[in-house]
Amino acid sequence: MFTLDGTIQARRDLNLHLASPVKLSPAGRVLEQIVVPGREGTLTREQGWNDRLITLDLIIRSSDVMRAWRKAVVALTNAQRIAFRHDTGVFYQVKSVTFSELVRVSPMMGQFQATLLCGPFAYLTGVENIVLTKSGNITNPGNAVARPVFTVYGSGRVFFETNGYRVDLKIDSDQLTVDSSLMECRKGNVAQNQHMTGPFPTIRPGKSHVQLGPGVSQLVIEPRWRNQ
Repeated sequence: MFTLDGTIQARRDLNLHLASPVKLSPAGRVLEQIVVPGREGTLTREQGWNDRLITLDLIIRSSDVMRAWRKAVVALTNAQRIAFRHDTGVFYQVKSVTFSELVRVSPMMGQFQATLLCGPFAYLTGVENIVLTKSGNITNPGNAVARPVFTVYGSGRVFFETNGYRVDLKIDSDQLTVDSSLMECRKGNVAQNQHMTGPFPTIRPGKSHVQLGPGVSQLVIEPRWRNQ
């Protein structure tokens, strides 16, 4: 079965059962084919990744099918993450959900389908933040490039660098956060992009070196390791 947001169990909390195996589409690259006059074949440019679809054929078993159905629809609609018992160690980020009509199979049973639009990657569970107080190596155990969140502690004009990405920051008080997924620099909930220069760093699979420049007292990395 599956769990929503790490706490809501489909069978225990929602009276949901799978009527058929989960249908999971693969993550696919978005490619642009460029025609160059006089060239044989086309040039290929990578644009990113397609979202993936997860299709759930669901059965409700309850003495009050309609009430259980409404509860399940709300839980699935509000879910931000979904994890499956047969796919251990990862979760998927849910973007939106669509539903088929509910079919009353019997007075105590209903059936419907939920189609989840999810991000293209499967994120590793149980991943702890990485704390660096000096330059060192980190290892990405996933098989896809990660877009972590970097929180830099220090003061004044500082920098850190990894995989050839150098980020320069002007820290007025204590810390700044660089979110490579959202592509923003912030302090708390306040945007601070004007205090950052350089690209938003990514971490490739395997070992990478992280250099902390003068003035950085600590770098906290929320890794967000992921697989294709």
